[in-house]
Amino acid sequence: MSHFLELLKINGKLLLRNKGFLFFLLITPIVSVIIMNLHVNLSFYEEEQKEREIQEISGEDKVVYLNNWSDYAVKVYDGAGTELSEYVLEKMADSGMFSIYRMDAGDMTEAEVQKQAEKDAMNDRMGTILYVKPDFDENVMKGNWEEAFLFYQVSEDERWELWEDSFSGELSSIYQVAQGTGGTKEQILTILQGIQENLPQQEIISLEGKDSVTLSAEQSSKRGLAGYAYAIITLGFLFCGVCIAYTVIEERENKVYTRIMLSKVGRYEYLMSKLVMSVLISVLQTMVMALCMFVAGDTDFGISKSDFLLFIFLLGLMFSLLSMCAGILIGDVMGANYAVFAVWSISALLAGLYFPIDTASGAIKAISYLMPQRWFLKGTEMLMVGDKSAYPMIACVTCAYLIVILSVGVIGLKMKESDGA
Repeated sequence: MSHFLELLKINGKLLLRNKGFLFFLLITPIVSVIIMNLHVNLSFYEEEQKEREIQEISGEDKVVYLNNWSDYAVKVYDGAGTELSEYVLEKMADSGMFSIYRMDAGDMTEAEVQKQAEKDAMNDRMGTILYVKPDFDENVMKGNWEEAFLFYQVSEDERWELWEDSFSGELSSIYQVAQGTGGTKEQILTILQGIQENLPQQEIISLEGKDSVTLSAEQSSKRGLAGYAYAIITLGFLFCGVCIAYTVIEERENKVYTRIMLSKVGRYEYLMSKLVMSVLISVLQTMVMALCMFVAGDTDFGISKSDFLLFIFLLGLMFSLLSMCAGILIGDVMGANYAVFAVWSISALLAGLYFPIDTASGAIKAISYLMPQRWFLKGTEMLMVGDKSAYPMIACVTCAYLIVILSVGVIGLKMKESDGA
């Protein structure tokens, strides 16, 4: 046991003197956490939220330049400017089906609005033009809808019927509350807002298909960032494993390995010290990752921090052992670097860490499940939607890969020694 601990101590000193090892040990976890803290998704959701709000425009603005092609655009000439008209337009915008672009028409007559609407129909692009008349509130509460607003259907988009039904539904709600209570406009608005606040809030966690789980837009964004983080950290694990292999290669070239074998240290004790160093490297990089996450503070991974660190540790076990075995079998540091870089780039690409492979061919999808990262990314998706079966799946995958890597490594070493003999 004392010889084993001495070997670990010597190996640790050799690795700490290696600047390349220190670089990958420290920098790759830091870069991974930086990637996880990118707020690209926040700008996306801010823009999405902006599109769901009523957008104020002037007479010179064109909807065609403001609207994206997927939304049904509605240009509103608001001649009322009341709280009830504001409530209706906000409800239509909040539905997420329509983009509302409002222009103040308080100083325009109905004839002027009609003339401008004809001009917009020829020179702009939208689905509907809505004119909210000045006496909108009174006519809606009495049920005189034809005197409350005017529609101008500009396009032949079939979503016109959806807009008309939704808008009429909101007016019906106002009319029913007005007839049922006989209150003032302020009271009616208070009742409508109270009804809206008391409605049950729904949250979409996931959309489950036959064979897969479809993430929400926010979860997909976090899943993409997790993929980049996994890619960076596995690069560090691979090259740290090569550093361990480098010590073995140097010891063989300098006859240190022969002197060790002639001492009381056995071959398996020597190999075990290298394996334990791989495990310690995984632990160290995971600890560095945890420290970076603590410094970063409110990092949102889509899954718990403990789960994320567990996945990082298990990935480190596999990839550091893989690169160490590959480096020892190749017997050349430069060749080992080329090999592990090729393994990293190809496996990360096929695992879908950079680009989703949901629409790839069946052959590509089948090959992707041979990559360890693919299973960890799938486990991340499962945990995002609360599927706890990800834990036994990841445990089985990790054990399977470790058995394969160690078996191939031992067989390769025996064949290499037999050829050398």
